[in-house]
Amino acid sequence: MEKERGTITLGVKKSILALVSISFILNHNVHGVALADYRENTNPNTMKIASITDIQNHWAKKSIDYLVNKKILNGYPDGTFKPNNYISREEAVKIIVLALNKEPKQDQKSKFPDVAEGFWAEEYINVAKDENIITGYPDGRFGLGTNLKRGEMAAILVRSFGLKPTNAQGSLPFSDVEKGHWAYKDILTLYQNGVVKGYPDGTYGPESTITRGEFATFVERILNPVKEENPSTGNPSPNPTEDITSYSFDFEKILKEGQEQTLALSVTYKDGTTKDVTKDTTFKVEKPEVAVIQNGKIKALKEGTTKLTATYKGQIAETVVEVKKAVVEQPKPNNPEAPIVVTNDFKLDPVTIKGFTFTHDGWWYDEGNSNPKYVMNGSPVKPNWKHEFGVGFDKLPEFSETPLKPGDYSFSNTYGEKIYESKVYSAALSYIMRGLPLTKDEFINAVNQLNKTKQPVTIPNKNIVFSFHPIQGEKWVTITVK
Repeated sequence: MEKERGTITLGVKKSILALVSISFILNHNVHGVALADYRENTNPNTMKIASITDIQNHWAKKSIDYLVNKKILNGYPDGTFKPNNYISREEAVKIIVLALNKEPKQDQKSKFPDVAEGFWAEEYINVAKDENIITGYPDGRFGLGTNLKRGEMAAILVRSFGLKPTNAQGSLPFSDVEKGHWAYKDILTLYQNGVVKGYPDGTYGPESTITRGEFATFVERILNPVKEENPSTGNPSPNPTEDITSYSFDFEKILKEGQEQTLALSVTYKDGTTKDVTKDTTFKVEKPEVAVIQNGKIKALKEGTTKLTATYKGQIAETVVEVKKAVVEQPKPNNPEAPIVVTNDFKLDPVTIKGFTFTHDGWWYDEGNSNPKYVMNGSPVKPNWKHEFGVGFDKLPEFSETPLKPGDYSFSNTYGEKIYESKVYSAALSYIMRGLPLTKDEFINAVNQLNKTKQPVTIPNKNIVFSFHPIQGEKWVTITVK
């Protein structure tokens, strides 16, 4: 049984120098392949690593670049690093086993019932078990696929790097980490060594999961420490909500009648860090006949749409939830190459792209198509789609993969008018289709925040700023892409 929810414990301590060569990315006999590649049983010896392309505007770029230059980590073969992906238990175990120079043993049976023989990390998990690095959960499972949390990671980093607190009797400024917390001493050690600083609202988030970008930052701060005059006296921001740049509703917003979804809201701060604030958020639906909130979940009742409002520490974020009728899909033909025969009542499932949801709204005759996907009454047809405000499309909109060029882009601001929500939605759809690297909710919430605070809204990890037009003032919103 693992001590007080500490899911990974080390049996051997090594110095920082012993860990530099292999800490984050598996840099031992794998030629710098990124962690998650092994989830697909990829052969690392045949992979070619491209230059990292998705961190240019990311808040953790400095730390990632530092570790790349030290040849501690690298990117994926497609040129990305995926800094916002979470780190799983098996990925962490492989890092630790290799960092301790423990060689995997061949032909061992899996030591945990939830780790299949042949799984890419099986041998490393077996070594970790043999070396008492991990013991698993009380029910005997390893916890495959479970993402590590910030409290657990604090314990791993402190023990792996042999870190010591500068003042063992010191205290933490984080309101959510009491002295009785199982990882208190480890979090205190990281804090006093300048590795972690907590969130702008004065919390640490010991139960929050850790992203690759965050972990890269932790490792870089250990290997490349920057001394502060007195880190133990640091104070959280007195107005933490002012540091919030965007809100994200982290659940599916297209539901079928009777379906439930667990509510979740996360915020992004000016420094680029994100935090799950669901527990401190109040959710409210505008139309209870369409959907209701029960026990932390939203339940779809009747076909229609309703606004969902989330209130976090006085700040409000909004999204739209749509409820569809449950439709039994008609059987497909025995010949997979033959067109699917449909009726006028047959509905396709909604499609969500970049946060925009497009629902099927009937059929168009597809004249002249000699190879149709659908036929009705012997004639070729194609689906018609509509977005959340009812505008129709004869095909799903195409979103550019080429980022929008740096510059200023403006649109009319109708704040306070009845058409405000639809106008902001249309602007979001237009610019995001053209390559603005945001989701629908990020765009709309940024505009809402601009109109409410009258202050420019910056999305730091993407170098995008929403502000009022320098000449037209509040009548126009300007998007600056840096």
